[in-house]
Amino acid sequence: MINVEEFFTAIEQLRGYKDNGKKYIFYYDETNNYRKVRITERGLNDFKVMFDNFTLGGICFEKSKEKDTKELITSLKLQTGQELKSKTFFKGKNTFKDCIEHKKLNIILNWILNNAYVHYSDIDSIYFSVIDIVDSICNNPIAKYLPQDLIDAFKDELYGAIRSNFKIFLDICRKTDYPNVTNEKIKIFCKGLIDIINKEQEKYTTLELLKELIEQFINYNDLIFLKDNEERIIMESFYSLRQQRCIIFRDSMHIFDKELVDEQKMNDEYMILNNGNKLENYKFLDSKDEVNIQISDIIIYLIAKYLKFLTHYPNENVENTLKSLNKIGKENLTILIQIINKSNEENIFFLETINSQKVNIRRNLMNQHIENILGI
Repeated sequence: MINVEEFFTAIEQLRGYKDNGKKYIFYYDETNNYRKVRITERGLNDFKVMFDNFTLGGICFEKSKEKDTKELITSLKLQTGQELKSKTFFKGKNTFKDCIEHKKLNIILNWILNNAYVHYSDIDSIYFSVIDIVDSICNNPIAKYLPQDLIDAFKDELYGAIRSNFKIFLDICRKTDYPNVTNEKIKIFCKGLIDIINKEQEKYTTLELLKELIEQFINYNDLIFLKDNEERIIMESFYSLRQQRCIIFRDSMHIFDKELVDEQKMNDEYMILNNGNKLENYKFLDSKDEVNIQISDIIIYLIAKYLKFLTHYPNENVENTLKSLNKIGKENLTILIQIINKSNEENIFFLETINSQKVNIRRNLMNQHIENILGI
């Protein structure tokens, strides 16, 4: 059971959220849903989690301004009974360039620009794990007065060190049954982290201080966020992310694509208001029965490709891709950025990213560079 008011207050304090008083209806689909990521004897059951973020989101409207989709669907000239799905719409095209140059995408993007907003939560699952490690280490009297900026720097730098030594990290996880590190295994886990830091600390500015904290923490008997979890599971599901969106926008309605595991978990771990009533501002629907989920599938697939393009493509490749875009590709990219900017101006919490600050800074810089090139 989750107390909605307590959770909402924590978000207000930690992240500066301010309710703008508007009520929305959100539609969701997702891309790169790994469901359960396990630590195995050989590594991970799905190594794509290292390179492809989970992205949840889609389109949204103010409740009183939701637009009819009939004209849009008619203009796409789909076959009778055909569902609008990213896999068939983009016909297996994997690169951002191939997707953004799709001719019919122009129809969808223009419709969204004129009628809706986009929203998304983009999560690096490895970074998400590092957050729990650092927050556990900093949850003690020694670290009580550390500034949040320093704690965020710890997360960024430990994330970089772990990615550079991921096989070693997985070995530590196997030995300690991470993320269910029992008291008798805390020393093994902490010493393993120190070994990783020793390999990397010359590259970073704060890891030496984090190492000192870990060394002092070894004698504590509680890694608060790394206990009472299923052993060797890095990511079980993303239902908590869906819950968070429902709580942040608690006066709005949230329509998710059918996902049986997450739906069951949300129904079991219900959200409760101070008056004792359940927060029931969500439902799960089959995308075949809801066109706005289908549109969300297209736009969230495209946004995930764009975010990966900003994050992982070398600067020279970004430049070359922009130069090689055809006319419709440049127009579509311009509209996509306008949609994202319009949505961010409506509510900065429409666009959520759980990634390292290094990644966030790079994305912002690259996006600004692309805007300058396109004259936005």
